[in-house]
Amino acid sequence: MRRFLAALAISTTGLMQTAQAEGSLVLVELYTSQGCSSCPEADVILAEIAKRDDVLALGLHVDYWDYLGWQDHLAQPEFTERQAAFNTKMDSKYRLVTPQMIFNGRDYVAGAKRQKILDYVEMLAAEPERAGMVLSRDGAALKIVLTPVEGLSAPADIHLIAFEPSVEVKIEHGENAGRHIDYVNTVTDWSTIGQWNGTAPMSLTHPIETSAHYAVVVQSENLGPVLAARRLD
Repeated sequence: MRRFLAALAISTTGLMQTAQAEGSLVLVELYTSQGCSSCPEADVILAEIAKRDDVLALGLHVDYWDYLGWQDHLAQPEFTERQAAFNTKMDSKYRLVTPQMIFNGRDYVAGAKRQKILDYVEMLAAEPERAGMVLSRDGAALKIVLTPVEGLSAPADIHLIAFEPSVEVKIEHGENAGRHIDYVNTVTDWSTIGQWNGTAPMSLTHPIETSAHYAVVVQSENLGPVLAARRLD
């Protein structure tokens, strides 16, 4: 049974590795929990769409079901706060719900409604990207180059996301007791590393760990629509 919880409070020549070619990526954020019996089906759908070249699929584990008998060690309170803020901004009837997928910071699906999820991905993948972005990595340095798209770009926050491509978990208690789940693209850190005015090209360099997997999301201020998203594996 789905569970709800109310009212919680430029040129890159010479650099060693370059992210995938420019093109639109749909950001899909799945808010999930090891303690939610409705979540495994959505986790499977996320793994499915994560294989697409036009999707950045990320799993964000929330902590508000830990009291049910199993503590989700992948959960972070910051992800709970982000989800709650999204739902407030989108005037959702849910404040916190698992599973929930949010698409490009604009639309959402509460529950594991596979066809509706795929329809959102197809629709948003067909839209033009709202900003140009190129990522490159030289050892422990990440370079981000942003270029505006006339009429589409806007002032934005630049987010650096670290994630684990695969995390296998054996759940011993709670609603999913006895299950083994392989979580895909589990977010381990989400940091805001800069702002962009959306009107002029910008180049930003930021330190990273050489062995980690990263993505960069450029999102309109105040949890607005996503302008661009990229992976750097």
